[in-house]
Amino acid sequence: MTSNSKRSLVAGLQFAFDLPYKGYINVAPLAYFEMNHNGFTQCGYFLAQAAPNCNPDGNVHLDPTWALEVNYYMDLGFLPPDWQYFSISGRAGLIGSKGHWQGLAINEKTKPELNSEPIRLTFDAGKFVGGERRSHEVDLWVSYRYWQNMYGDDQNSAPFICTTGAGAPGGAGRQTNSCTVSSAETGVTVKF
Repeated sequence: MTSNSKRSLVAGLQFAFDLPYKGYINVAPLAYFEMNHNGFTQCGYFLAQAAPNCNPDGNVHLDPTWALEVNYYMDLGFLPPDWQYFSISGRAGLIGSKGHWQGLAINEKTKPELNSEPIRLTFDAGKFVGGERRSHEVDLWVSYRYWQNMYGDDQNSAPFICTTGAGAPGGAGRQTNSCTVSSAETGVTVKF
């Protein structure tokens, strides 16, 4: 049976700073350790069986590293009173190189990973409909998300990870954009 899981253990400090209009920014330097299981590389999985160095137990051993997390939030209180239903927020997580992908047929060093939602615009529909006492019971939001070097895989890596392999249409080494996410998202958050 194929299964994949990523678990991480983080420890560090968080520094909190106030921003105008009930806002804040938090910065956290961290120690980071990831425990990873990749069933797709495990011996016995039909695609890994052909690999000369399949992974016996599926566990991937990575080195401890550093991480930095930043979060912010701010109401747009400078808008006219009839428009004070909006806020902005965002987050960014930067994780250092976790060493080599040990236990896999590939012997590639991981790259620093950036996972972020740099901007989210939120409309407080609860406050708009029910007044201050219903604030943030229903939020409508739109955001931009960017994730580079997903899981530490180099976006310019060897074939079959983030670029095409030999015999692929367009030739080997062509970027597939499979290790970078760049997307717009929208959603509704309801508080019970």
